[in-house]
Amino acid sequence: MKKLSALILAFLLVVIFCPVTYAESEDLDSLKQQIDQRLENSLDEDILGELSEKGVTPTDSEAITQMDQRSFFEDLLDKLKQTAAEPVRMFGKILAVSLIYSAFELLSTENGELKDAFGTVCVTGTVSLMSDALSSSFEALQDSISAINTFMVSYIPVFAAVTTAGGHPAAAGVYSSSTILVCEVTELVSSKLLIPFLSAVTAISIVSSIDPKLKISGVADSIRKLTTWLLATVMLIFVGLMTVQGVTGSAADNLLSRTLRFAASSFIPVIGSSVSDAFLAVKSGMGVIRTAVGGFGMLAVFAIAVRPFLLIFSMKLTIWAGRVANELLGLHRTADFLKSINSVLSVGISILITITAAFLIATAALMAVVTQGG
Repeated sequence: MKKLSALILAFLLVVIFCPVTYAESEDLDSLKQQIDQRLENSLDEDILGELSEKGVTPTDSEAITQMDQRSFFEDLLDKLKQTAAEPVRMFGKILAVSLIYSAFELLSTENGELKDAFGTVCVTGTVSLMSDALSSSFEALQDSISAINTFMVSYIPVFAAVTTAGGHPAAAGVYSSSTILVCEVTELVSSKLLIPFLSAVTAISIVSSIDPKLKISGVADSIRKLTTWLLATVMLIFVGLMTVQGVTGSAADNLLSRTLRFAASSFIPVIGSSVSDAFLAVKSGMGVIRTAVGGFGMLAVFAIAVRPFLLIFSMKLTIWAGRVANELLGLHRTADFLKSINSVLSVGISILITITAAFLIATAALMAVVTQGG
């Protein structure tokens, strides 16, 4: 009884303070403008420009449904071509060093010490050639995660408020508590752990390649596997709890909604049915806004993450090609080094995918459960 009373009180507060209660078009337009301004201010100019070119705004669901999939993939291809320019140049430099290394190996087959010394020089040269590209990749990854976190800090209260006003306070509470926790973890990872962690693993790979006697070449790959399994486990727990709590909260919200409509129709004289119909109309109107805001948030997070993803993906392809070339030339030291660096990039891209997927799945799950519930 106390829980029902608290939910009814929360609903009445929403009715009193929510500007769409009277379902007037001017109030809806004002609310949409406030949402648009709040969410657009949390994005940088590049991401906002990309979304504006597609005609996507936070409260316009038609623009999202009318997006052309062919042009979407063409844009992705263009971005991949732009981001792959620097890794391709890096591959050419690595290949040149590898050819020189291979030629020296053929000319100095009898002098083992000289071969080892020249191999160390070539590995060091490869590290120097890759340093700028690796640094820019790590910085782009960190900036992207920070940008996602900044946007979600502004987005979560807006989306939760719209969901609450649409008659789903319990589901909105689950979403807020879950995603705020992810934001806190994301801020910690991006500001304190990401760059030192990736730099340390990269340093281990460099030392192992320069001095093979240390026999730590497999550390980077082991860290990659451990990180991947850890992130997969965290995502499984997060998605499972989010789904269970979301479905349960949505069921409670639907029960409350039906109870309030029944109470209004039965106990309010004369205008009870009109109040019930008005509540249903407001709930439907807020459902449209909620869907638009949810779709915009998912597109914005994807747009923020896609550029560093493509950059690291093109780096991985380039390093893989360099590793294959070195293995064909019989240069195992540089091949092992490139393999270790590829594992480092795999760790970075796994972190980016996990953080991005956490926000996308949480938003999609909330939209699914509340839409199914009505």
